[in-house]
Amino acid sequence: MGMTGRRWCGAALLSLVAATGACTHGEADAAALTNGGDAARGKELIRAYGCGSCHTIPRLAGAVSTVGPNLQGIATRAYIAGVLPNNPDNMMRWIIDPPGIDDKTAMPNLHVGAAEARDIAAYLYTLQ
Repeated sequence: MGMTGRRWCGAALLSLVAATGACTHGEADAAALTNGGDAARGKELIRAYGCGSCHTIPRLAGAVSTVGPNLQGIATRAYIAGVLPNNPDNMMRWIIDPPGIDDKTAMPNLHVGAAEARDIAAYLYTLQ
């Protein structure tokens, strides 16, 4: 990526930060970022899909595994899984089909639907 692309990305990130309250996301902010995602429902879906068997996930009882990355602060990271710029659309794409994005990932395709991915992303964007 050339300097022009980096400047554009930097400007886009600054715009996102300004629009979302300097990377602090409550449930209302997360819902706005994800176009209506329900963070409370997302937390329940995370539990139902068993995400805590691989990840440490804040505010989710028993989710203290170290197989995958700790999701504390996922809302403020620059990249998702080191391969996708961290934005709501990419987060939802990753949740829906991780191996379709990175065939070397250990994260399985759990066949999460689009509406469920939106809710899960909303919860993840509360983790700053």
